[in-house]
Amino acid sequence: MLQTILRIDETMAKAIGIAVAVLLASSVGLGMYQVLMRFVIMQPSTWSEALTRTLLIWMVYLGAALAVRGGLLVAVDVVRSGVRGPLRTALELVALLACLVFFATVAWYGYLIAGRVRFQVLAGLEVSIAWAYAALPVGCTIAALTAMFSIVRLLSGVSTETDRGTAR
Repeated sequence: MLQTILRIDETMAKAIGIAVAVLLASSVGLGMYQVLMRFVIMQPSTWSEALTRTLLIWMVYLGAALAVRGGLLVAVDVVRSGVRGPLRTALELVALLACLVFFATVAWYGYLIAGRVRFQVLAGLEVSIAWAYAALPVGCTIAALTAMFSIVRLLSGVSTETDRGTAR
């Protein structure tokens, strides 16, 4: 069972990493297109800014899962580095549980908000703004799952190559 969970965690992390990289590259490309159209060709694009912003929102919320997995969220590093053994494990467990509660709460309210704004449209794109707001429940649900996987790894003593201090 543990090996299955670890395999799912690893596969999910790779897929999210690829998605985040693609979203970032797309945002950069669209940003360059927007600058080119506005300041060089003098024909501002009506849709590129809204799409760039939406892609960046998705990138951030999906990237939160990678931050949880790597132990890279805001933390009190002085306290964390000053303790060892079971106390450090307990401290990391409390932090992960707090993250889990936070992400689950944001996912729930993000779902509610996305439902409420589904009839509004993104200016320039003419698609429902719910597509942008959907980043909250989707990204936070994935981050909550990642927090659960991190709790399993912590309690089983398994680390990843992306754990803090050993990141590539």
